[in-house]
Amino acid sequence: MPPRKRRPERLDGPLVEPPLTPARARAFREGVACFDRGAWWEAHEHWEAAWRDLGDGPEDDAEIVLRGLIQLAAALHSRAAGRPLGARGSLANAVPKLARYRGAFWGVDLERVNAALHDAGGNPEALAALRLGDAPG
Repeated sequence: MPPRKRRPERLDGPLVEPPLTPARARAFREGVACFDRGAWWEAHEHWEAAWRDLGDGPEDDAEIVLRGLIQLAAALHSRAAGRPLGARGSLANAVPKLARYRGAFWGVDLERVNAALHDAGGNPEALAALRLGDAPG
């Protein structure tokens, strides 16, 4: 059973990274690698596996970050597939989730990602070259 879905506006205080188990690290790292080579649907699938491994405790509140990354990947996949409305909708859903986190999340610099999202102004086309970099091993 997947973790409960948190709403960005209902989370108080700073979020902390959920524990990074070997299975989560593997799925997350594979998702980052797929994202960086433009295989956005595959990235989405790997990150969903990492997300489904989380629980429902307060230590898992940052599940919202994984959902934001999943939606970011879905936005870029939809853009590449010629579905601009789906791309914009997924991106609009991703932005507030990713904005709730500061710093690096499992090795990905979300400050840089959030800056790119801000600069894109809701336009998925502006994010086609976004790369996430190295994830933890």
